[in-house]
Amino acid sequence: MAHVLACGDVITGCSAVLSGPTESDLLQQVADHAEADHGITDITPDVLEAVRAAIRRD
Repeated sequence: MAHVLACGDVITGCSAVLSGPTESDLLQQVADHAEADHGITDITPDVLEAVRAAIRRD
């Protein structure tokens, strides 16, 4: 079962959808995407909480 995040659920207007086999893999993709596409290099606890709340399992 894949872990899936629609970035737009956390950052309004972003159409990226990321997925990984584990939450850890997905969170690494999210960190890479946040830096490359949003300029976010510091994932704060609040951001991490919002990301985790938006993760779906498909």
